[in-house]
This record gives sequence, structure tokens and C-alpha cells, in this order.
Amino acid sequence: MHTPLARLTVWSALLGLLLFPATGFSQGCVVAHGSGLPTSDAMGDASNPVSVSIAYRWFKSDRHYVGTVEQTQRAVNGDQVVNQSNFTDVSIDYVVNSRFSSTLTLPYVSHDRSQVVKNSAGVILQRFSTQASGLADISATGNAWVFDPQNSPKGNLQVSAGFSLPTGKDDVRDTFQVFDKTTNQVVAALRTVDQSIQPGSGGYGIVLALSGFRKLGAGFTFFGNGTYTITPQEKNNVPTFRSSVYESIMSIPDTYSLRTGFEYTVPTARGLGLSLGLRAEGVPVYDLIGGSKGFRRPGYSVAVEPGISYERSGWSTRLYVPYAIQRNRTQSVPDKQRTEATGVYAQGDAAFADYLIMWTLSHKF
Repeated sequence: MHTPLARLTVWSALLGLLLFPATGFSQGCVVAHGSGLPTSDAMGDASNPVSVSIAYRWFKSDRHYVGTVEQTQRAVNGDQVVNQSNFTDVSIDYVVNSRFSSTLTLPYVSHDRSQVVKNSAGVILQRFSTQASGLADISATGNAWVFDPQNSPKGNLQVSAGFSLPTGKDDVRDTFQVFDKTTNQVVAALRTVDQSIQPGSGGYGIVLALSGFRKLGAGFTFFGNGTYTITPQEKNNVPTFRSSVYESIMSIPDTYSLRTGFEYTVPTARGLGLSLGLRAEGVPVYDLIGGSKGFRRPGYSVAVEPGISYERSGWSTRLYVPYAIQRNRTQSVPDKQRTEATGVYAQGDAAFADYLIMWTLSHKF
């Protein structure tokens, strides 16, 4: 595996993983759950076999899109949906040796979703919020460096494979304000909250990831990582309370995210690094395995991602603030079904965030 041809083949595979999801699948406007940071990006260290990381991610999504076209009338009319989402991941990495490690991730989420209730004429009567919080879907992966880190200090690839468990609740309910056409009054109704703020997906997942780096000299390093979660189950049997018969039950969608860019080690400040890259993430229209019916919001967002990192004495911290440059809410399977049944093109919308805030703190023991 140390021949030039072998190395070229492996690096080509990394590039293929980074490009394939962007060209072969649609990503989702409900961005991939979790912190959005790579599962394991540290070189194996036998002297400090255990590392603990806390990763936090926040965003507010309130700009609605159908395809790549922003629905600016939603903000003008004041009926836009506003999601405030918080993700906190606690990850424990255990280094078996210089090449192999394992990662356990315990995620916690807290969401608030603000929306309006209208009367039969479409007049906004009031705005209300629903919430959901708690443990999300736990995941575990095994990680392996393709090349021995001791012989490949300037570049390497890490392959990860594992699973996620449906430990997060997928049927959280809260009180909605609903217009009653019979009484012309706003009444309270207990319903399942929107899929975008449910802590769990309701299904098992197969987690696949690939990450790598290559030192280029003069303090610059190329990096890339991608994660794809396969969900073989089609639906989770949780009602959406949506009017369309094709969207009455929530789907269990695949999710993915990918990053690529360059990091610069500041020579005058020990342990300080600056980075600039691209991030894409979301939900495909069709799952790799299993059916794709049920309600989901497929699409993707692409962002420019500046970052800063600092490492010292076994501690490391990173801060990224991706800013969206493209958003696309693609046509879902229920949209296609409704189009075929009625002969009228149908495509739902979704709200996207302008930017994300992602921060992580790690320590080796």
C-alpha cells in the first residue's frame, strides 16, 4: 500500500467521496443532525489512548426556499417558520493502537419552532411555538488509518464504519394552536412536533465515513471528510398531521455531510491554526437502501466555512462559522406522487439558516 499507484488510488477514492454526494444525490434542507464535525480526526496516540470531546452546534433557520428560489413573501407576510436548533455531542475516542480507534457519540438536542395559525381566509391570527429536547440517536464507529501514521506523517486517510441507534424520541408531542372552522376559534391541540425538531429519527442507521489530510508545505494542509448515514427502514409510523395523504407519516431519511478545504498553521503562534473550506450537508430524495416514501424535506445547503483552532498540552478547541452560499429544497417523493396524481407540479418548501456556529473542545487522557 506504499507504492505511488496505491497512494494515488486511495487519494482518488477520497476525492470521489467528497464529490459524489454533491453530484449524485440531493441533500436536505433539514440539515444533518449532530455537531457536523468529523467523527475522529486525531492521529492515534498510545500514550494518551482516551480523548473526550464536547461539540456544540447552533443555527436559526427562517429563510424559505422552493428549489433554489427564496420565498421572500414569507418574511414579508410574517408567516415564516423559525427554527432555533441546538445540538450538543459528547464523544469518547479510544485508541487501540496507532492505526485503530473507536468512537462513541452521545448526542443531546434542544429545539424551538415558531409558526403561525391562520383562519379560513388565510389571515394570521397569532404566532406560537413548539419545543422538543432530549437524548438523540447514539452512534458508535470503528476507525482505521489506511496507512501507518508512523510511516505517513504528511498524509493519511481514515475509514470509519459503525451504526446509530434509535435512542432519541421520534414522536415528541406539544400543544399547537389550531383554527377550528366550526367555532371560528383558536383551540389547543396536542400533536407530534415537526420532523425537523424531533430528537430522533425512529430508525437504525449504518454510519460510513472517510476523512483525510495531506500536508502541502509552508504550513498548509489539505483536509476532507464525509459522512453518510444509511437508514434501511422507510417510515417510523409517527403521524405528521399534514393534509396530504402522501405525507401523513414521517419518513426515516438518509443524511450526509461533507467538508473539504485548507488549514494553515500559524508559525508565530504555537498551536494556532486557521482554515477555510466548503461544507455541504442534507438529506437525499432517495435512500441508498430501502424505500423513500413518507414525509421528508430533501435538499441541500452549501456553505463557505472559515475556522480557527488551537491545540496545547493535550487540549484542543475549534470554532467554525459556515455561511450559506447555496440552498436547494428539492422535490420529495410525496411531491412527485402528488404531481403524478393531479397532473399539477408540486414541490414543498423549507426554511434554511444563513449561518451555523460550531464549536468543539477536546482533551486527551
